[in-house]
Amino acid sequence: MLHALLVDDEPVVVNAMNRRIDWAKYGVDQVFTAGSMEQAQEVFGREKVDFMLSDVEMPQGNGIELFEWVKMHYPATECIYVTCHPEYDYMRDAMRLGSADYILKPIDYEELDGVLQKLVERIGRVREQAAIPDTIRMDLAIQEAKEPHNTLIHAAKEYILRHIQEDICIDDIAEEVHLNAQYLMRLFKKEMGVSILEYITDERIKIAKELLVRTDYPINQVADSVGYSNYSYFTKIFRRATGESPKQYRQSHLS
Repeated sequence: MLHALLVDDEPVVVNAMNRRIDWAKYGVDQVFTAGSMEQAQEVFGREKVDFMLSDVEMPQGNGIELFEWVKMHYPATECIYVTCHPEYDYMRDAMRLGSADYILKPIDYEELDGVLQKLVERIGRVREQAAIPDTIRMDLAIQEAKEPHNTLIHAAKEYILRHIQEDICIDDIAEEVHLNAQYLMRLFKKEMGVSILEYITDERIKIAKELLVRTDYPINQVADSVGYSNYSYFTKIFRRATGESPKQYRQSHLS
């Protein structure tokens, strides 16, 4: 079962969402509410939150700042922004942080239904796969945030990190950052010095190395965790990148 958090400084909006959304349809058994960034942080401090629906403009810390904090401390949590502000700057910041979607008020509940169904399906797929510990995800997210790339490249890289356990399609990344796929590939290669596909492989190997050293996962589970369902193929790619098999790498770095 999932836990959701509603964040809005207008109680009438929170009450309406709580009442009108059929939470059981999405496998949600607990819905928490907060009227500010501080109250939301208090909820995170005592409860597990799988996803949140958050307003953007709020007193004492807005929704963008809240999700920045969430990504630092609870990187697996997803976010859907629900706001009356359609300005490009807000959408750009939401995209940069990797929010699941951006719904405008007054809320179209049919549109929200479609967004929630996709979100819950994605969470379910990730749960079915071997989990990457939050500590490793957090370290990678912090490292990524420090790198001086433009907003679109950050958004593409964060999408890759969130979906690293899945089959990642360049068209899906392009749709996420609202660019033509061919243009995105050229921009990414110019900024990063490697193609998107090379970067995805590099990230998978980097996370696999962390898992081999920092967890006791069996090697086939490590492979599943970084998107390789074929153990033999994972071993081949890993050896090509590191010069060692996964087993040899674990032994040499734990001794």
